Amino acid sequence: MRVAIVHDWLVSYRGGEKVLETIASEFPEAPVYTLFYDPGSLPESLKNRVVYYPPLLNRLKKIRKILLPFLPACIEAFNLNDYDLIISTSSCVAKGVIPAPQARHLCYIHSPMRYIWDQKSEYLKQMQGIPFASLLFHLLGSRLRIWDQVSSHRVDQFIANSAFVAKRVKKYYGADSQVIHPPVDTEFFHPPENPDSHSRNYFLAAGALVSYKGFGRVIHACEQAGQQLIIAGAGPELKRLQKISGKHTQFIVSPDNESLRKLFQGAKALLFPGVEDFGMVAIEAMACGTPVIALRQGGSLDFIEEGLSGEFVDTTEIPDWVQALRNFGPEKYDASTIRKFSETFHHHIFIKKFRESVQQLLSEKV
Repeated sequence: MRVAIVHDWLVSYRGGEKVLETIASEFPEAPVYTLFYDPGSLPESLKNRVVYYPPLLNRLKKIRKILLPFLPACIEAFNLNDYDLIISTSSCVAKGVIPAPQARHLCYIHSPMRYIWDQKSEYLKQMQGIPFASLLFHLLGSRLRIWDQVSSHRVDQFIANSAFVAKRVKKYYGADSQVIHPPVDTEFFHPPENPDSHSRNYFLAAGALVSYKGFGRVIHACEQAGQQLIIAGAGPELKRLQKISGKHTQFIVSPDNESLRKLFQGAKALLFPGVEDFGMVAIEAMACGTPVIALRQGGSLDFIEEGLSGEFVDTTEIPDWVQALRNFGPEKYDASTIRKFSETFHHHIFIKKFRESVQQLLSEKV
């Protein structure tokens, strides 16, 4: 059986690429097809694979978001006729590849395209001041939504990374999904060997610094509450977030995994203020014995058990977050209990469930 793996783009190593890495490890001979490729940003396990990408298009990887209207045609240009099984990991256009008639297509979906569905307003904010940008966005968005729905019929089985994403797949594509949560390396992320050496005197927010994650909200809340906050990550929002921060906020830009683990181990709690598809960073914090304070929306509903792994804030209003920070009592949480809960997201569990899904799909008649 010949297998091909399709991923939107390989230009960074974040949650989606960690999932891809785990799936690819199950199919060592399978090539990876992607639209943009930057091997310098990837671990050896992905760099050492056969990767196919369009060389001319790849020169434009830094402006790939502007190229969104053209990406459906680019992903459809891949010739996958020789493969029996297509596995796509998609948050943009990867699910839209054209499989051979006899092939089976399994899509692990991180999200339907945020830009054209439920988070389009967030992306419109970034275009304020650009003449006719809003009009063009709406016109192109309408065409992209049609393509997105039509191309969803090329998928034989969707696997969603959370119940939140599964509901959106049902709403936008009319398709059912199995939910398999992303794999987390709970062996690397673990509680400190000497808990007494970690003061836990700060809150932490970590991840890609992009607008929909809501880091500005927790900066304002911590400043008003007089609570120390560390922001760990990098992204296009960095300069704006630095401008609105005050004396209680510290930035650690692009920490490596060892540094991030230490930050998790020393935090009172991880703050998770955005509406996210899932939240691997939250599970990594829990694996270190650290509770999570999350917005009661999106993927967090799959991993917050109130009083056990963390707690919710019901709104995005800053006063509600200020109150939550002031009322938070880390002493009521048991690190070993949180750690045990995080192990239900271990990558071995992901692999077992994913294998079963592949076998089930292949057993069905085309």
